Amino acid sequence: MDGWRKWYSGTDESFHKVIVNNGVSVCEREMYRLYMAKKVAEDWANLLMNEKTKITLDHRHSSVILQGDDGNGGILGENDFRVNINRLTEQTFALGTGAAVCYLENANIDEYGNLGYSPEAKIKIDWLAADNIIPLSWQQDRLREAAFISDVVLHGDKFAYLQVHRLEEDSYVITSHFFKENDFSYKEVSLPSGIARKVRTGNDTPWFTIFKPNIVNSLFPDLPMGISVFAGCKDILKGIDLCYDSLNMEFYLGKKMVFLRKDLLSEDEEGYLYAPQDSNKQLFMYIGDKTMDGDMIPKEFNPTLRVDAHTAALQQQLNYLAGKCGFGENHYRFDGSSVATATQVISENSNLFRSVKKHEIALESQIVSFARGILTIARDFIGRRVLPDCRIAVCFDDSIIEDMATMQRRDLELLDAGVMQKWEFRQKYFGEDEKTAKKIIRETIKETITETEKERN
Repeated sequence: MDGWRKWYSGTDESFHKVIVNNGVSVCEREMYRLYMAKKVAEDWANLLMNEKTKITLDHRHSSVILQGDDGNGGILGENDFRVNINRLTEQTFALGTGAAVCYLENANIDEYGNLGYSPEAKIKIDWLAADNIIPLSWQQDRLREAAFISDVVLHGDKFAYLQVHRLEEDSYVITSHFFKENDFSYKEVSLPSGIARKVRTGNDTPWFTIFKPNIVNSLFPDLPMGISVFAGCKDILKGIDLCYDSLNMEFYLGKKMVFLRKDLLSEDEEGYLYAPQDSNKQLFMYIGDKTMDGDMIPKEFNPTLRVDAHTAALQQQLNYLAGKCGFGENHYRFDGSSVATATQVISENSNLFRSVKKHEIALESQIVSFARGILTIARDFIGRRVLPDCRIAVCFDDSIIEDMATMQRRDLELLDAGVMQKWEFRQKYFGEDEKTAKKIIRETIKETITETEKERN
């Protein structure tokens, strides 16, 4: 994980710091690099969790409490869900695992740590990357107990906030600890006001949700942690930065040079030599009684730059990376100065299409579990009249795969031909379940009939 973090940040000192020996001295320099590990993680986050991704519930009041009337409010809106879930998805694909951990602000807790109703309480969410998660117990790849570490700064001092989620008699108990950092060591100190030492939730619904890419952790198959989407691409990432560094050094070392004999140089009052061009004498220069022979003519050095060879090699490395990370080859295009995503028609048989659908399966399950956990807390401890067991679905944005307007026009033609039913259309594009879609259609038909009868009368 530490290695993934280095490549995600774009700085692996063991590789990117180059020792140069020019025959006179030894010096260090930083390699030029493209930061492609972060680019890969960003692109997966943008494909899966963008502004068009929607969560739908078949219980309206639960939906309003969870995300407001417009999908941007409610509990999720108060916690900047759309911004934070995109960032968490990026970190999850970069480091293999992420977590969303809930806690209650202004909660009603007795001296034994038991939670009671508190209508004024607020559900807050911590968004944590893989290196802030410590697994404690698990079954297969399902994490049952865990500890979560958050970095906190109070009045200029650095602290580590530790939350431990454990099962005691089939119900979760959350204990909190605070550690002060001092000279790279930590000492436990008293908890700040407002943080309870122990919280008994009273049920077996976890207050945390673990997010992972839908790929097997082949490095540590017995652990409940995920694996980075570029875990098997270290050599390719090195190759990309090598090509890009060599391309830049080609221009740095291949600058035009002009060799002059010392006789052609002038000397200033302080004894420093300078070329004619430095004094704007580019047309005429007095050389005294010296003979102008061939040896005195300035010599140019114009090395041939191997730009095409470097660009082709870099493009090939990018193709390797895109294929290994699930995008399919030719996903990235190097235009000579930067990397852009190739514009292409993505068919249902493409590697990208299959990879997107594969990750959507796991991500939907994780988001649904996350939403149910929030609704359970809202029902049991804030007194909200919600249904955690209602149907929850996630509608992902597939317009990156196929233009949404084109898809709708095609399905409307199928609807007119009688091949597709109206409820199927609503289910596909509005995220409704079959029962809700049919109910809305019946109500729409009744309203249409009523309006028609009024017009006749």
